[in-house]
Amino acid sequence: MTELWAALEGSGLAAQVRESAVLYPAANVLHVLAVLVFFALVAAMDLRILRVLRGPPPARVVAQLRPAATGALTVIVATGVLLLLPEATRIVRNPAFLAKLAVIGLAVVNLAANDVALRRGGDRSFAVQATAGVSLASWLAVAALGRLIAYV
Repeated sequence: MTELWAALEGSGLAAQVRESAVLYPAANVLHVLAVLVFFALVAAMDLRILRVLRGPPPARVVAQLRPAATGALTVIVATGVLLLLPEATRIVRNPAFLAKLAVIGLAVVNLAANDVALRRGGDRSFAVQATAGVSLASWLAVAALGRLIAYV
């Protein structure tokens, strides 16, 4: 696996990102902005499910906002790869990065559980409420761990 990370770090794209005065900073800013948009959308969905926010039925809010959240997540992943490439061999050993990946995995599994719970039990079920709370906490943790990467 180390060879894969070294190959990615040695790739032409990684060199372009590393050597560009614009590409890395632009990817970094876009990554942060996409994280902000993504979390705002996730918070709106989860807080509606938790009935902290009033409005249309939670299922409708989720159906309306999830496509935008998916788009923001796509931008996060693409820019995240650009940020990883120049220092891949170092970053993949960073405990904060590894924890971030683990929490992302948890958040994705939680999302699937939330979908199942919404379909089976409706938006007032304990499972839906619990997964909405886990969603908020896990995506906040992902953002915090992302910031910690630079300091660990």
